[in-house]
Amino acid sequence: MSAAAKLLAEAMLLPAEEREDLAATLLDSLEPPPGISIEDTEEIERRAAEARAGAPGIPWDEVKRGLAK
Repeated sequence: MSAAAKLLAEAMLLPAEEREDLAATLLDSLEPPPGISIEDTEEIERRAAEARAGAPGIPWDEVKRGLAK
């Protein structure tokens, strides 16, 4: 088993909140993908925080209708 696989197996045993913190830390350690700016990252973080706080999102059907226009 690789070191990454062992770490993943151990991480999966953590409580959900600790797994979330670990995942966020790992993601923060990576460079944004090409085409994503700092401003995009800030908007993504803002929206993610709203979603975690329970803010209602936009239903997928509504998003699809808006894209079709």
